[in-house]
Amino acid sequence: MSPFYGDYRFVEEYVRIEIKMKNIAIKGIKGLGIVILHLLILGLIPLNMYMMNINEILAIVLTVCWIVLVRVIVKLISKKKDSESENTKALKNVTGKVLLIILDVLIIFLMILATEFNSYWNSCMYRDIDWSNDTGNQVLTREDALSDYNYAMKYLKKIHPLTLGGLPDDMEARAKEVKAGLESRDSITGYELARELESIFALAGDGHTHVDENYSDAHYMKYIYEHRKAGDVLVGINGVSFEDFLVDSPGYVSYDEGMNAYGVRMLKNRISTLEGLRYLGYDIEGEIVYNYVSEAGEEIDVTVTKDDFLGIDEYYEYAESVTGDDMSGDREDKDYVRYEIDEKNSIAVFTLDSCDYNSHYKEVVKAMFDEIHEKDIKNIVVDLRNNGGGSSLCANEFIRYLDVEEYKSWADEVRYGCLLFKHSGGMIKNNKKGYGFSGKVFVMTSIYSYSAAMDFAMLIQDNGLGSIVGEPCGNMPASYGQVTQYILPRSGIYIQISIKRWHRVDESKEDLPILPDTECNPDDALDVIYDILAE
Repeated sequence: MSPFYGDYRFVEEYVRIEIKMKNIAIKGIKGLGIVILHLLILGLIPLNMYMMNINEILAIVLTVCWIVLVRVIVKLISKKKDSESENTKALKNVTGKVLLIILDVLIIFLMILATEFNSYWNSCMYRDIDWSNDTGNQVLTREDALSDYNYAMKYLKKIHPLTLGGLPDDMEARAKEVKAGLESRDSITGYELARELESIFALAGDGHTHVDENYSDAHYMKYIYEHRKAGDVLVGINGVSFEDFLVDSPGYVSYDEGMNAYGVRMLKNRISTLEGLRYLGYDIEGEIVYNYVSEAGEEIDVTVTKDDFLGIDEYYEYAESVTGDDMSGDREDKDYVRYEIDEKNSIAVFTLDSCDYNSHYKEVVKAMFDEIHEKDIKNIVVDLRNNGGGSSLCANEFIRYLDVEEYKSWADEVRYGCLLFKHSGGMIKNNKKGYGFSGKVFVMTSIYSYSAAMDFAMLIQDNGLGSIVGEPCGNMPASYGQVTQYILPRSGIYIQISIKRWHRVDESKEDLPILPDTECNPDDALDVIYDILAE
């Protein structure tokens, strides 16, 4: 026997192990490749989120077809490599087949979740949208209008909590009327289609669920600012009060049930522009009469034509020339979150025009409370009078700087496809920051304090953390919200639909709006707070 025989056996064993490890690695890489190939179809999800609409059924069908195609490709590859018996055996291995079946089922299940139980499928919320398109003046064919009608109704039924069991009777009846009307017409303008769809959406009694046409440039009635400055109150148009308009012509604007004051504000916003008048169906080729009431109670009628409507820059120039006011501040973009310190009166005024929860918001809040501590400020005024909403986390971040151990939050139900998930609310531990402010907190509100701004005021009032001064907020605490948004494919009209039902923090006030502790004209709210502190 050769003295090197043992060494040869060692080398042979090493080579066998090396070959075995290499085969394992190859099989692992091939298996990973097969898995990745299967998973590629899930790329439809981010593609839909950021770039394009994909029909839900089509996405599921494409997923199944892709899985079948991958199986065929794998089978063909395995047949071509029969000489590689180990690989062929691995592909035909029962365990491998079972794992592939599980993977296939999992991918199909994930696609069903993404399409049928995802309230944001085909939403435009995460896409760059061109809002400069003039969708109001366009003329649509019957086919295009009906296509967009079906699209809008599909998502209203799919995601709104109110329609979980189908459309309520009044919405169903109105939807049939609208569809029949569209079927009887050869064409329709974007303004008319938006108004018809809104007449359905408005019946939800949900200000968050609405339809809007968009246009490249708005044209404002040029006398608005000078009448506002004079203290004149716009009460109607063409001799019809806004309150009567809401009763006689329901469905032109969406607002929470019982919040007629917000509906009036929405009508005022509409008639302030030429485009809004077109949406409301007014003949802009003729004369239109705006009905005002002066501070002295005198009725003032202002007759205008379409020539009295100006683009935004011309509007500001006209207002400045008539009133002598410098309106440059109105043209400039102000920081949506800012504060001022009145050290003499020990007051910090924190202005939040939009509930945008981000690092900038957190930095401003921290800076303010640091300065409040440094200067020993005793009172904080939160100005939400022009805040249309956003993220309710803004309120939570603010409360973290208060000397509060815990506070109560609201209950809610959120819809995902045919499922409704309930959250009971309850007490939240306050993860405190800063020095623990223990002074007085006032919140200024108006009818324009909406959605997350209303939530902010509710958390403060219902937890006894401060007082509300101004007028009631624009929507009910017990209402719908957390929206998703769509662009109708044929017309480009914008629709927004709620997916969640909120409840009030203080359940004993479930049917009430946020009522101020001290009610006053919102424009006078800060002066009223100074008077309160001076007492």
